[in-house]
Amino acid sequence: MKKIALVLLAILTLFVGASCGKTETAVDGTAAETAAAQPQTAAQWLDMLAEKVPFDDAMQSVPERAASVYGILDEDGYTGDCALYISTMATPEEIAVFRADDALSTDDLTQLALARLERQKESFTDYAPAEMPKLESAVVRTCGDFVIVCVCADNAKAQALLDVYA
Repeated sequence: MKKIALVLLAILTLFVGASCGKTETAVDGTAAETAAAQPQTAAQWLDMLAEKVPFDDAMQSVPERAASVYGILDEDGYTGDCALYISTMATPEEIAVFRADDALSTDDLTQLALARLERQKESFTDYAPAEMPKLESAVVRTCGDFVIVCVCADNAKAQALLDVYA
């Protein structure tokens, strides 16, 4: 009797374990992990990260300011999809998402992101030195044709979330 119970328990464990890695069938018929359904717009990336990473400061979405905050000028001709989630400026916390276009490549956008982080480091060194670890571990990641910048209370968590899509 004990053997039958153990066999049934083993079978049940296999069925439960197999259902944990839930997959869906994509339009092209391939299996795709549900958890890794990649966002398709800058706003979707922003929403996903804003929902899942922690912040110490009050945050607001200001997509209309994303290009100017990151030093993208009108003459650059950038027309890509972008979004910005930014703090009250008491902390350097923010999420910025830019989609490369014909005017600015992912390499160009990455350079602009790194320049923004350097400007932030210069500002926060004296203003709020306790915030420097957030800037030192900031995440700048390319996912497809998107460049994503995340400065938050747990940059390692943001990095892990983006690793799923790299």
